[in-house]
Amino acid sequence: MTNPLDERLAALAAVDAAPALDGLEDRVWAKVRTRQAAAGLGSAGLRVTLTLAALALGLALGALHPSRPAHLSELGVLSEDGLLAPSVRLGGGA
Repeated sequence: MTNPLDERLAALAAVDAAPALDGLEDRVWAKVRTRQAAAGLGSAGLRVTLTLAALALGLALGALHPSRPAHLSELGVLSEDGLLAPSVRLGGGA
C-alpha cells in the first residue's frame, strides 16, 4: 500500500522549480542605494538641527551663568602630588 504523502513528496521532488536569479543582485543593490539616499536626506537636516540646538544651549548656559573666578585646582589634582594639595585636602578642589 502506498502512502499518499510519500507520493506527493516524490512528485514535489521531481518538479524542477529553480528560482530565476538573473538580475537579482542588481535589483537588491538598486533598492539598497535608494534606501541609503532616502535615509541620508532625512538625517542631514536632523543632524544640523541638533548641532545648532546644542550650540545655542551651550552659548545660552555659558552667557547666563555667572562666571566663577578661575582657579588652578585641576592642575593640582593632575600633578603627582595632587592628593596632597591644600585645595583638595580642604574640599575645595576638583
